[in-house]
Amino acid sequence: MNDLGAGAGFKEISTSTLKAFQISIPKHIEQQKIAHCLSSLNEVIGLESHKLDTLKNLKKGLMQQLFPQEVA
Repeated sequence: MNDLGAGAGFKEISTSTLKAFQISIPKHIEQQKIAHCLSSLNEVIGLESHKLDTLKNLKKGLMQQLFPQEVA
């Protein structure tokens, strides 16, 4: 097979080369399982992000208690 991606320039890909590629598409039920998994992961990421923000605010409050600023 030809080198399709080496070098900095754009290389043309012929129609016959594209037709030779085989792309597997999962069945609908498998696509639904993948989408559900990704949605669940996205939800976990959102919850962890919220948790991180809460912990950052807690740290900020504790640091202010540890090093109080005097008001002039």
